[in-house]
Amino acid sequence: MSTSQLHNPRAVWFLGAPISKAIALSTAIVYVVVEINKWHDALVLDTAKIFDHAQFYRIFVCNLTFASMGELAFGLVALCPLMRRFEREMGSRRFGAFILYSSAFSTFLELVFFNIFYIERYSGPYPQLGAVLALYHKFTPRLHPKFFGILGYDFSEKSLTYGICAQLILSGGLSSIVPALVGYISGMLSLNLSENELPEFVYSLSKFLGKAFVDEAPGIMMSRSVQRGAERGNRPPRRAPDGGRDVAPAAPRPPPPPPEDVIAQLTGMGFERQAVIRALQQTDNNVEAAANRLMG
Repeated sequence: MSTSQLHNPRAVWFLGAPISKAIALSTAIVYVVVEINKWHDALVLDTAKIFDHAQFYRIFVCNLTFASMGELAFGLVALCPLMRRFEREMGSRRFGAFILYSSAFSTFLELVFFNIFYIERYSGPYPQLGAVLALYHKFTPRLHPKFFGILGYDFSEKSLTYGICAQLILSGGLSSIVPALVGYISGMLSLNLSENELPEFVYSLSKFLGKAFVDEAPGIMMSRSVQRGAERGNRPPRRAPDGGRDVAPAAPRPPPPPPEDVIAQLTGMGFERQAVIRALQQTDNNVEAAANRLMG
């Protein structure tokens, strides 16, 4: 990975996460097209129209985009960081299989529920949001249990993500709560199935959508010390103080030994001490990155 990629936020944002990038861009583009043509009613998951009038296309288009600009903004803010993170950790093919299986399960459960209770479901990828929230709840540790407090109650840093998602999920009442809840359940059911990765030909289909949906596969999980070492390697050699020959840059110093309280925090999650020390050394004592590496 070049130094320019390391310092270019636009290049790094979806680097290593082409499926997340495709979902985010298609959600925004479809919203513009639907808004211009006033097609939002055609995206509603209405089981009466599906089964009584054979409008089966609604099953496939209800998750394409949101129904309003506010939902689109909150939806992308909530979805993009979660999808990008877990696609990088799981790999694109396994993450794609997870999204595929969870979407199939949630669609079936939604059809059953909304057909029984005769409720129209707003359009939007709420099941996909619920599925990645299942991953976030299960695999993301609380690194700071007392990150902030309100009225005597302590909340961790994970509460910020839950708050953003709740703002979106609760916005449409049952029409948005039920799809997100169904997606959460489907995400839990799809964890084992996602061990079966997407076939090569399915994964390579994104190449036909153009360069906008395809990124290079970088070493996303590189530690900060390795990245700094790469940057040092691109620097010109230093001039000797006496005006003599150029000397090579000094070798980067090894990271300091991990603090005992940090080691105890990770071993308290059930990881072995030696594995914790090794992960901390590889991530320059970054607790969150070490936890992600241990879980991966």
